[in-house]
Amino acid sequence: MTNKKNTDNKKNKQKRKKVKLLLRRIAIVSASLLIIWLVILMVFKGLKGLSNDKQVDSKATETQTSIDITETEVAIETQPSDETTNSTVPTDLTDLTDSTGNTSVATTEATASEAHTESTEARTESTETSTESTSKEVINMDFSVVSYYIQTRDARYQAYFLTHKAMSASEIVRDVNMNLDFNFYGQIEKVDDPNALLVICNKYYQLPSDFTPENLTNVPEGYFVADGKSYQLKQNALDAFIAMSNAAKKEGLSLRIISAYRTNSYQANLYQKYKNNNGQKAADRFSARPGHSEHETGLAIDINDVAQAFENTQEFTWLGKHAHEYGYVLRYPAGKENVTGYMYEPWHYRFLGVETATQLKNLGVTYDAYYAMYLLK
Repeated sequence: MTNKKNTDNKKNKQKRKKVKLLLRRIAIVSASLLIIWLVILMVFKGLKGLSNDKQVDSKATETQTSIDITETEVAIETQPSDETTNSTVPTDLTDLTDSTGNTSVATTEATASEAHTESTEARTESTETSTESTSKEVINMDFSVVSYYIQTRDARYQAYFLTHKAMSASEIVRDVNMNLDFNFYGQIEKVDDPNALLVICNKYYQLPSDFTPENLTNVPEGYFVADGKSYQLKQNALDAFIAMSNAAKKEGLSLRIISAYRTNSYQANLYQKYKNNNGQKAADRFSARPGHSEHETGLAIDINDVAQAFENTQEFTWLGKHAHEYGYVLRYPAGKENVTGYMYEPWHYRFLGVETATQLKNLGVTYDAYYAMYLLK
């Protein structure tokens, strides 16, 4: 009996010992897990604090950058506008003669796309978009620093800026001075002195309907295309052309007038013909409305051939190098239809005098832009 009791006691002691050992292990594991959890918590808090510090530093940097930008005058530059692709209107042309015997130009077909119409529509869409995005903000640019700034046009400069924010102040003033903030024929002014050498005649400036240039002179034989018709030019333009033609002749080249002075009534009939045959939008790309044709000034001529192929001739190359030396400029160059309002015409030249023609040559601008920057008051 006693032995059995001792055995049970012994077993009970072993069981208690095992239980204590198990409890001790559980306590150690729990303590270890607690320590690991505390370490993880501390690391996490440390990382979170570092992130907050970086965010604070980033915000501070952004704030400082914003301040720097606010305090700095930003000059906005543009791509080129001015720069559209060349027109691809069919170039075969025919003559039309009125009672005066003058010759003019007609196209057989017109393309479906009109560059300035597309440009105008794009400006309209841009204006609508800009109006929505800027309706709550007041934006002003200082245009008075531009040398050809005109104070009375400041409101127009500001309005044009809202839809052309990528342009510089000088470019905006130039475009508005050219009246490009209006559609072609959308803002017409009467020419003050139609007999002036530097008279501007385009889709914004109109000659009087009863205007006849002073000093008109018949072009002598040998200096116009022998087609049985006669031509007239103002004396200064004619003298310059004769000198230019003689110089080209010495190099084996032939320069002949194929169209010169036109009366207002002749231009009206010519434009109406094109309009009837091709539609007004197409006609406006290659023909001027009456009162808006440079031919009416007696200072413009078409040379040799009224076709795009003329640009591939040696005569055209020679004119590109020397025309300004005799006071003539290519009036409607390639890639400038959005400025001049006319398709590329390699045959159409305008007499401006040697000084002005040379300046245009060096600047590489159209006469429309030159007038807006240097002659407009």
